[in-house]
Amino acid sequence: MRYINALLFLFMTLGCGEKDFDIVNLNNNQVTILGHGGMGIEHLYPLNSFESIQHCLQLGADGTELDIQMTEDSVLVVFHNERLESATHLSGQIFDKTWAEIKDAQYLYPPYAGYKIIRLDRLFFNISNPEQYTFFLECKPYRPAASAAYVDSFARALISIIDQYRLERDRIFIESGKTDLIASLKEKKPDLNMFVYADITTALSIIEEFDLQGISIAIDEISEEEVAMFHEREIMVSVFNTHSRKRNIDAIEKNVDFIQTDKLKHLIKMLE
Repeated sequence: MRYINALLFLFMTLGCGEKDFDIVNLNNNQVTILGHGGMGIEHLYPLNSFESIQHCLQLGADGTELDIQMTEDSVLVVFHNERLESATHLSGQIFDKTWAEIKDAQYLYPPYAGYKIIRLDRLFFNISNPEQYTFFLECKPYRPAASAAYVDSFARALISIIDQYRLERDRIFIESGKTDLIASLKEKKPDLNMFVYADITTALSIIEEFDLQGISIAIDEISEEEVAMFHEREIMVSVFNTHSRKRNIDAIEKNVDFIQTDKLKHLIKMLE
Protein backbone atom coordinates (compact mmCIF):
# COMPACT_ATOMS: atom_id res chain seq x y z
CA MET A 1 0.00 0.00 0.00
CA ARG A 2 2.81 2.41 0.85
CA TYR A 3 4.39 1.66 -2.52
CA ILE A 4 1.13 2.42 -4.34
CA ASN A 5 0.65 5.64 -2.37
CA ALA A 6 4.19 6.73 -3.20
CA LEU A 7 3.57 6.12 -6.90
CA LEU A 8 0.33 8.09 -6.75
CA PHE A 9 2.12 10.99 -5.06
CA LEU A 10 4.87 10.95 -7.69
CA PHE A 11 2.32 10.88 -10.49
CA MET A 12 0.41 13.81 -9.03
CA THR A 13 3.60 15.79 -8.47
CA LEU A 14 4.83 15.33 -12.02
CA GLY A 15 1.45 15.52 -13.69
CA CYS A 16 0.04 18.66 -12.12
CA GLY A 17 0.99 22.25 -12.81
CA GLU A 18 3.16 23.92 -10.20
CA LYS A 19 2.38 27.45 -9.04
CA ASP A 20 5.09 28.16 -6.50
CA PHE A 21 8.45 28.09 -8.26
CA ASP A 22 10.59 30.90 -6.88
CA ILE A 23 12.47 31.73 -10.08
CA VAL A 24 15.39 34.15 -9.88
CA ASN A 25 17.19 34.80 -13.16
CA LEU A 26 18.18 37.49 -15.68
CA ASN A 27 14.99 36.98 -17.71
CA ASN A 28 12.73 39.12 -15.50
CA ASN A 29 12.58 36.13 -13.13
CA GLN A 30 10.69 34.14 -15.75
CA VAL A 31 11.53 31.13 -17.89
CA THR A 32 11.07 31.43 -21.66
CA ILE A 33 9.50 28.19 -22.92
CA LEU A 34 10.97 26.98 -26.22
CA GLY A 35 10.17 23.87 -28.18
CA HIS A 36 13.14 21.81 -29.32
CA GLY A 37 12.86 21.97 -33.10
CA GLY A 38 9.15 22.56 -32.59
CA MET A 39 7.52 19.74 -30.65
CA GLY A 40 10.78 17.93 -29.92
CA ILE A 41 11.96 14.39 -30.45
CA GLU A 42 9.59 11.41 -30.63
CA HIS A 43 6.60 13.48 -31.72
CA LEU A 44 4.20 12.76 -34.59
CA TYR A 45 5.81 15.60 -36.54
CA PRO A 46 9.50 15.43 -37.49
CA LEU A 47 11.94 17.72 -35.71
CA ASN A 48 12.28 21.13 -37.41
CA SER A 49 9.37 20.57 -39.80
CA PHE A 50 6.96 23.44 -40.36
CA GLU A 51 4.13 21.34 -38.92
CA SER A 52 6.08 20.66 -35.72
CA ILE A 53 7.01 24.32 -35.29
CA GLN A 54 3.50 25.56 -36.00
CA HIS A 55 1.98 23.13 -33.51
CA CYS A 56 4.52 24.17 -30.89
CA LEU A 57 3.54 27.83 -31.23
CA GLN A 58 -0.17 27.07 -31.30
CA LEU A 59 0.14 25.19 -27.99
CA GLY A 60 1.31 28.36 -26.28
CA ALA A 61 5.11 28.09 -26.29
CA ASP A 62 7.00 31.39 -26.17
CA GLY A 63 8.93 30.25 -29.21
CA THR A 64 11.16 27.50 -30.48
CA GLU A 65 14.74 26.44 -31.15
CA LEU A 66 15.63 25.73 -34.78
CA ASP A 67 18.64 24.05 -36.40
CA ILE A 68 20.00 26.04 -39.34
CA GLN A 69 22.18 24.79 -42.19
CA MET A 70 23.16 26.37 -45.52
CA THR A 71 23.06 24.91 -49.01
CA GLU A 72 25.78 25.28 -51.60
CA ASP A 73 23.89 28.23 -53.13
CA SER A 74 23.53 30.02 -49.75
CA VAL A 75 19.92 29.08 -48.91
CA LEU A 76 19.34 28.55 -45.20
CA VAL A 77 17.28 25.49 -44.35
CA VAL A 78 15.89 24.12 -41.10
CA PHE A 79 17.34 20.64 -40.56
CA HIS A 80 18.98 18.91 -37.60
CA ASN A 81 21.06 15.98 -38.82
CA GLU A 82 24.45 16.20 -40.48
CA ARG A 83 23.53 13.85 -43.32
CA LEU A 84 20.32 13.77 -45.32
CA GLU A 85 20.06 9.97 -45.44
CA SER A 86 19.72 9.79 -41.66
CA ALA A 87 16.21 11.21 -41.92
CA THR A 88 15.17 11.67 -45.57
CA HIS A 89 15.08 9.78 -48.87
CA LEU A 90 18.06 11.80 -50.15
CA SER A 91 21.74 11.29 -49.33
CA GLY A 92 24.73 13.52 -48.78
CA GLN A 93 25.20 16.76 -46.87
CA ILE A 94 23.26 19.99 -47.25
CA PHE A 95 26.32 22.19 -47.81
CA ASP A 96 27.14 20.10 -50.91
CA LYS A 97 23.66 20.50 -52.41
CA THR A 98 21.77 23.37 -54.00
CA TRP A 99 18.28 24.19 -52.77
CA ALA A 100 16.89 22.85 -56.07
CA GLU A 101 18.50 19.49 -55.30
CA ILE A 102 17.00 19.13 -51.83
CA LYS A 103 13.73 21.08 -51.99
CA ASP A 104 11.71 17.90 -52.45
CA ALA A 105 13.46 15.99 -49.68
CA GLN A 106 10.91 14.12 -47.60
CA TYR A 107 11.32 12.62 -44.16
CA LEU A 108 11.34 8.83 -44.39
CA TYR A 109 10.53 6.97 -41.25
CA PRO A 110 7.03 6.41 -39.82
CA PRO A 111 5.23 8.44 -38.68
CA TYR A 112 7.23 11.17 -40.45
CA ALA A 113 6.85 10.13 -44.10
CA GLY A 114 5.54 12.87 -46.35
CA TYR A 115 6.80 15.89 -44.42
CA LYS A 116 9.38 18.08 -46.16
CA ILE A 117 12.45 20.12 -45.30
CA ILE A 118 11.68 23.84 -45.20
CA ARG A 119 13.70 26.97 -45.96
CA LEU A 120 14.18 29.36 -43.07
CA ASP A 121 12.76 32.33 -44.98
CA ARG A 122 9.63 30.38 -45.97
CA LEU A 123 9.20 29.24 -42.40
CA PHE A 124 9.03 32.82 -41.15
CA PHE A 125 6.81 33.76 -44.10
CA ASN A 126 4.29 31.08 -43.14
CA ILE A 127 4.21 31.88 -39.41
CA SER A 128 1.58 34.46 -38.50
CA ASN A 129 3.25 37.38 -36.72
CA PRO A 130 6.70 35.78 -36.25
CA GLU A 131 7.85 38.92 -34.44
CA GLN A 132 5.77 37.95 -31.40
CA TYR A 133 7.72 34.73 -30.76
CA THR A 134 11.21 33.98 -29.48
CA PHE A 135 13.54 32.01 -31.77
CA PHE A 136 16.84 30.36 -30.91
CA LEU A 137 18.67 29.66 -34.17
CA GLU A 138 21.35 27.03 -33.71
CA CYS A 139 23.76 27.49 -36.60
CA LYS A 140 25.20 24.23 -37.89
CA PRO A 141 27.80 24.90 -40.58
CA TYR A 142 28.84 21.26 -40.81
CA ARG A 143 31.23 21.97 -43.67
CA PRO A 144 34.71 20.89 -42.52
CA ALA A 145 37.43 23.52 -42.70
CA ALA A 146 34.90 26.08 -43.88
CA SER A 147 36.48 28.94 -45.79
CA ALA A 148 36.16 32.55 -44.75
CA ALA A 149 33.93 33.08 -47.79
CA TYR A 150 31.57 30.29 -46.68
CA VAL A 151 31.34 31.66 -43.13
CA ASP A 152 30.77 35.17 -44.47
CA SER A 153 27.99 33.90 -46.75
CA PHE A 154 26.32 32.05 -43.86
CA ALA A 155 26.40 35.17 -41.68
CA ARG A 156 25.06 37.42 -44.44
CA ALA A 157 22.22 35.03 -45.30
CA LEU A 158 21.17 34.80 -41.65
CA ILE A 159 21.26 38.55 -41.03
CA SER A 160 19.32 39.17 -44.25
CA ILE A 161 16.43 36.99 -43.05
CA ILE A 162 16.45 38.53 -39.56
CA ASP A 163 16.22 41.99 -41.12
CA GLN A 164 13.66 40.96 -43.74
CA TYR A 165 11.20 39.72 -41.12
CA ARG A 166 12.01 42.51 -38.68
CA LEU A 167 12.82 40.12 -35.88
CA GLU A 168 13.56 42.24 -32.85
CA ARG A 169 16.76 41.87 -30.83
CA ASP A 170 14.96 40.56 -27.75
CA ARG A 171 13.17 37.90 -29.84
CA ILE A 172 16.04 36.40 -31.83
CA PHE A 173 19.01 34.53 -30.35
CA ILE A 174 21.83 32.96 -32.32
CA GLU A 175 23.56 29.83 -31.03
CA SER A 176 26.91 28.62 -32.30
CA GLY A 177 30.01 26.82 -31.17
CA LYS A 178 32.03 28.12 -34.14
CA THR A 179 34.10 31.16 -33.21
CA ASP A 180 34.70 32.17 -36.84
CA LEU A 181 30.94 32.39 -37.42
CA ILE A 182 30.43 34.20 -34.12
CA ALA A 183 33.08 36.75 -35.10
CA SER A 184 31.56 37.26 -38.55
CA LEU A 185 28.05 37.77 -37.16
CA LYS A 186 29.26 40.16 -34.46
CA GLU A 187 31.19 42.20 -37.01
CA LYS A 188 28.18 42.53 -39.32
CA LYS A 189 25.46 42.99 -36.70
CA PRO A 190 26.97 43.86 -33.29
CA ASP A 191 23.62 44.07 -31.51
CA LEU A 192 22.72 40.41 -32.16
CA ASN A 193 21.96 38.34 -29.07
CA MET A 194 24.42 35.46 -29.27
CA PHE A 195 24.80 32.35 -27.14
CA VAL A 196 27.79 30.06 -27.33
CA TYR A 197 27.22 26.33 -27.50
CA ALA A 198 30.10 24.93 -25.41
CA ASP A 199 31.17 23.48 -22.08
CA ILE A 200 31.34 25.88 -19.14
CA THR A 201 35.08 26.64 -19.22
CA THR A 202 35.22 27.12 -22.98
CA ALA A 203 32.02 29.17 -22.94
CA LEU A 204 33.34 31.62 -20.37
CA SER A 205 36.41 32.28 -22.50
CA ILE A 206 34.42 32.78 -25.73
CA ILE A 207 31.76 34.92 -24.05
CA GLU A 208 34.45 37.21 -22.66
CA GLU A 209 36.32 37.41 -25.97
CA PHE A 210 33.27 38.29 -28.09
CA ASP A 211 31.04 39.94 -25.48
CA LEU A 212 28.23 37.42 -25.91
CA GLN A 213 24.97 37.33 -24.01
CA GLY A 214 24.72 33.70 -22.95
CA ILE A 215 25.58 30.02 -22.92
CA SER A 216 23.57 27.09 -24.33
CA ILE A 217 24.29 23.83 -22.54
CA ALA A 218 22.75 20.45 -21.73
CA ILE A 219 20.73 20.53 -18.50
CA ASP A 220 22.77 17.71 -16.97
CA GLU A 221 26.06 19.56 -17.62
CA ILE A 222 25.33 22.59 -15.45
CA SER A 223 24.44 22.92 -11.77
CA GLU A 224 22.27 25.45 -9.98
CA GLU A 225 25.44 26.98 -8.52
CA GLU A 226 26.99 27.31 -11.98
CA VAL A 227 23.84 28.96 -13.31
CA ALA A 228 24.08 31.45 -10.43
CA MET A 229 27.74 32.06 -11.31
CA PHE A 230 26.82 32.94 -14.89
CA HIS A 231 24.03 35.21 -13.68
CA GLU A 232 26.45 37.04 -11.38
CA ARG A 233 28.46 37.82 -14.52
CA GLU A 234 25.30 39.02 -16.33
CA ILE A 235 25.37 35.96 -18.62
CA MET A 236 22.08 34.25 -19.47
CA VAL A 237 21.65 30.47 -19.55
CA SER A 238 19.69 28.37 -22.04
CA VAL A 239 19.43 24.60 -21.57
CA PHE A 240 18.51 21.67 -23.78
CA ASN A 241 18.23 17.87 -23.40
CA THR A 242 15.14 18.44 -21.26
CA HIS A 243 13.50 15.34 -22.68
CA SER A 244 11.66 14.24 -19.53
CA ARG A 245 9.33 15.80 -16.98
CA LYS A 246 12.00 15.44 -14.32
CA ARG A 247 14.49 17.38 -16.44
CA ASN A 248 11.92 20.13 -17.05
CA ILE A 249 11.50 20.55 -13.30
CA ASP A 250 15.26 20.37 -12.76
CA ALA A 251 15.78 23.18 -15.28
CA ILE A 252 13.17 25.41 -13.62
CA GLU A 253 14.67 24.83 -10.19
CA LYS A 254 18.13 25.73 -11.47
CA ASN A 255 16.78 29.19 -12.38
CA VAL A 256 17.82 29.04 -16.03
CA ASP A 257 16.54 31.73 -18.40
CA PHE A 258 15.47 29.61 -21.37
CA ILE A 259 14.40 25.96 -21.62
CA GLN A 260 14.48 24.15 -24.97
CA THR A 261 12.20 21.24 -24.16
CA ASP A 262 11.08 17.99 -25.74
CA LYS A 263 8.24 17.80 -23.19
CA LEU A 264 6.51 20.98 -24.24
CA LYS A 265 2.99 20.38 -22.91
CA HIS A 266 4.36 19.48 -19.49
CA LEU A 267 6.58 22.55 -19.27
CA ILE A 268 3.76 24.88 -20.31
CA LYS A 269 1.53 23.34 -17.63
CA MET A 270 4.22 23.63 -14.98
CA LEU A 271 4.70 27.34 -15.63
CA GLU A 272 1.15 28.46 -16.44
